[in-house]
Amino acid sequence: MSIERNNETLEVIVARSAGTCFGVEAAIEIAERERKPILGPLVHNPRTVNRLAAQGIPILERYASLDELEDVNEAVITAHGYPKELKEALTERGIAYHDATCPVLLKWVYRKIENFERDGYHVILIGNPNHAEIIASRSYGRNISVVYSAEDVDALPTGLGLTVAVCQTTITREKFQGLVDLIRERRYPDLKAVDTRCHPVKNQQEAVESLAQWVDAMVIVGGFDSSNTTNLARISRKYLPERTYHIDSKELLQREWFLGARHLGIGAGTSTPKDQIEGVKRRIAELSDAPVVFRKDGSDDEDLEGIDGSEI
Repeated sequence: MSIERNNETLEVIVARSAGTCFGVEAAIEIAERERKPILGPLVHNPRTVNRLAAQGIPILERYASLDELEDVNEAVITAHGYPKELKEALTERGIAYHDATCPVLLKWVYRKIENFERDGYHVILIGNPNHAEIIASRSYGRNISVVYSAEDVDALPTGLGLTVAVCQTTITREKFQGLVDLIRERRYPDLKAVDTRCHPVKNQQEAVESLAQWVDAMVIVGGFDSSNTTNLARISRKYLPERTYHIDSKELLQREWFLGARHLGIGAGTSTPKDQIEGVKRRIAELSDAPVVFRKDGSDDEDLEGIDGSEI
């Protein structure tokens, strides 16, 4: 069925920063070049994972026991990272691994954790304790505390001395700032806090926040288990609580979502392929009887590497 729009133009605006980042693209390149079993979903995007599997690349359990890897001589570590002790266990077992961990984690986050501990700080890692990135990141410290809720803050011990907070690279600044403020209020007033969100994630969050404030509806494209994509949907819902739609496939688009809309925004997470965004745009055009005009919002001035690094 098509959208009844009385021949009004539907303008579709893609957020100024949307789609795969350099870390995801590098991980895909490694996986396709090496064609070895991958220890878990390479990225949190079903389209990409299914495409790799269709190429005959095995997708194994992320934390498979060494006994399950008896016939594996080489493996690929996903973009989210892998615990330090499990990397060492792979090496001890004689399993060579190709590390597709995002360079932001390898070069900046892990190094910051190690450097802060060397300088005598107790590291508080703010992020989802069940997310692969946090599971890996905490292994690069000796005794890291992980905080993701007010209850976690209340569970922090007293008397830790120097404390510093760093964060999951895909968390929202609002979530990070809120928990930092709570830790300072309830536990450590002198807490040092460093924003370790990566630049592509930060850019996408700011782009979606800017766009959602003036369009009539937003479509967020990416995996439902993608932290950065679900955070984009959460940001958009602050402004469009009833007209923000998170999809991981163009087939999920519904004509009713666009009724009465003259401006439709599209955002996409760092694990969302560019061709998936293009597919969503084509499907929107197919659903609409009215002329559809596409454009990108603002400039595309991307920061390609690193983390924010600012103190809050």
